[in-house]
Amino acid sequence: MTLTVHTEEDEQRQLALTVEVPEDDVKQAMRQAARKLAGEVRVPGFRKGKAPYSVIVSRVGEEYLRSEAIEDLVQPSFEEALQEIDVIPYAQPSLDNIEPNPLVFKFTVPLEPTVALDEAYRELRKDVEAVEITDEAIDEALEQIQIRHQVVEPVERAVESGDLISLSGKGVLAPAAKEDDGDGDGDGETAVVEPTEETLFNEEQIELLMDAEILFPGTPFVENLLGLTAGDEKSFSFTFPEDFDEEELAGREASFEITVLDVKSRTLPELNDELAQLEGAFETLAELRESLQDNLKTQAESEAKNELIEGMIDDLVEKATIVYPPAAVEDEIDSLVRNMKQQMERSGWLWDDYLKIQGLNEETVRDNFRKNAEESLKRRLVLRQFIISEKLSVKAEDVDAKIEERIVDFGDNEDLRNSMRQYFSTGYGFDMLSSEILMDKMAARAKAIYMGEAPDLAELEAAEAADEEE
Repeated sequence: MTLTVHTEEDEQRQLALTVEVPEDDVKQAMRQAARKLAGEVRVPGFRKGKAPYSVIVSRVGEEYLRSEAIEDLVQPSFEEALQEIDVIPYAQPSLDNIEPNPLVFKFTVPLEPTVALDEAYRELRKDVEAVEITDEAIDEALEQIQIRHQVVEPVERAVESGDLISLSGKGVLAPAAKEDDGDGDGDGETAVVEPTEETLFNEEQIELLMDAEILFPGTPFVENLLGLTAGDEKSFSFTFPEDFDEEELAGREASFEITVLDVKSRTLPELNDELAQLEGAFETLAELRESLQDNLKTQAESEAKNELIEGMIDDLVEKATIVYPPAAVEDEIDSLVRNMKQQMERSGWLWDDYLKIQGLNEETVRDNFRKNAEESLKRRLVLRQFIISEKLSVKAEDVDAKIEERIVDFGDNEDLRNSMRQYFSTGYGFDMLSSEILMDKMAARAKAIYMGEAPDLAELEAAEAADEEE
């Protein structure tokens, strides 16, 4: 086809694409449609598929054949026009209008978003603290191990500190009056809103550890339960301290109605080599502590890496100029809705049933996702542009080194090591490992920028050019 193509880009990275198809091509498509139709229907006096064009036209009408031809021409015309203007759609294009005679298609083609980072982003500065694992953190991890191996036994005695007790009952916060200046009476006086009671808990059975430093610390909650036995009931009240950690409870009066259901003693194992041997392949408590320190450090470094990346993205998004087509947001929403549907299905829900129970429809769900979708899109686009601007990439030697690092834990099992090498060298395993390497480099570069130690971009560009030439 020899198409007449016209394009015009708007301010939202959308291309208005107008494609005019020559009438000769339309006539040819009409004849092809007629041949196809002749092979599908029986025309009296002619063998199937042998009826001439004029007969088919007289039976179905020229307008019908033209409409069939137009339908057949949409996709090839669009694809040829894209090739002619050398454009790859960023998201799903749309067919907006068809003018049948002469045949003109009008499409909207979403273009790739543009991202311009603030020119001064490399001047951003922040304190980046080194990851340190304190003795207190290791002690807390050891305490959790003690709890995993604790011995819990029912006892027929009064509640003591350190016991586990099961109870039923409820706890409520006393009503608190709230002031509202908008009473609407025009007298300028403050109106008092009717107070409402708030529930802390209301349980048929709940198990609590009698530790006054953990359970509502700084209050007499645990003290009121000590000395009770199974079957005892008690009502009591107290006021939370003004400096209570949970601000919504600070200074509030609370009332409780409690029934003790049962009492259990709780014995923690000693911190010694025997506990280490119970926990895994450790001979001594010192080995267990060292392993915990390594694990905590790995976890802390991962969290610090994520904080660096997210912090840098926050800073970049704030001053970046980002232009993207509306269809990109719709694609993002499609993904969020699709994930939500999958979650519902895994939970045993039918999507339509879930919407009905929640009083929603799919359009409402999409609207609810819109703000998050826009934010997610902006952050992803800025992250991508940062990686491009900073010349970050994943090289073969990076992947090889990371694979060897990953398979160290498999010891001398060469078959398993080779199997994991293969997994991380192709498909999903390769994508996952490459993404991890790239995020490591992103975090390292963000740290370098914040500390004023980032490498010179001109040198990075020269190195990149040398690598490409090689």
